[in-house]
Amino acid sequence: MFTQLQIINLLRNELPVLAGADCAAVSAHTFNSIHSSIHYLSACTKNTMEHRHFRAARCCFGLAEKVYREGDAMVKLLIENVFVYANVWTRSRNIPSPLPADIVPDVLYKIHLKQLNDSGC
Repeated sequence: MFTQLQIINLLRNELPVLAGADCAAVSAHTFNSIHSSIHYLSACTKNTMEHRHFRAARCCFGLAEKVYREGDAMVKLLIENVFVYANVWTRSRNIPSPLPADIVPDVLYKIHLKQLNDSGC
């Protein structure tokens, strides 16, 4: 299991490489906390989807899955509530919905379905 600091460092090192120019601008506070780091992961993933860079999006989703699987309880909640609940793969304005199944990992998609079923939608 990764610590939150290890996950912050992982995201700091891997996100700009994975998403390239499609990552949102990095501010001085982007990697100060696990919360802001997960928000940045979400923003980068959304940007890759809006620019139709599906290979980079697949890498971002894979990184989110890795963080979810290896993170502690707080990290799992953040991935569920910020990354998945924010629904980055269906709220991109230029992307037809639903997203191709090979981009969203099964773990994240199951969380999404659980949230839909629990909300009564």
